Amino acid sequence: MPPAPRRRTRTRTRRPRPRVREAPGARPDPASAQGRARPGTGPGSRGGPARPRLANPFVLLAALLLLGGAVFGSLLALAAGWLLAYASRRLTPAEVKGAVLVIPGLAAGAGTLWLWGRVQGRWGDPVTPGGEAMGAAVAETWPWVLRGAAVASALFLLWRSRRH
Repeated sequence: MPPAPRRRTRTRTRRPRPRVREAPGARPDPASAQGRARPGTGPGSRGGPARPRLANPFVLLAALLLLGGAVFGSLLALAAGWLLAYASRRLTPAEVKGAVLVIPGLAAGAGTLWLWGRVQGRWGDPVTPGGEAMGAAVAETWPWVLRGAAVASALFLLWRSRRH
């Protein structure tokens, strides 16, 4: 059986961009040569430096709640901040998991490692395993772990909200 005839495919060609005439002796702007506009030169711009664009207010509120909860020690603000980050439609599912599960999980792992090192006598004041000494060490460590997780999550949320 002979091979089937090949279909011709059309290829689209790009239309060349119209050239902009420049003043003689003027150096070309590298940003415009690559097809990108410089900040502050778009329509409606006054030619000054570009203002930072406002990030998503929902994600910013979540970050502010996390930072406020970390500073003031409010568990309610921390929970609200993580719930808002979880409910955000602006973040991708991977970003939500990173902010709400991975970063606090890493902080909990760091707290566990700290307690293990204290039990083994590697760093900090030695703690005897089990009993009241271990309970006191956990009670001393978990607020700092929670604050660290909240601050790290808030920084991640601020970073991701500025990138979108």
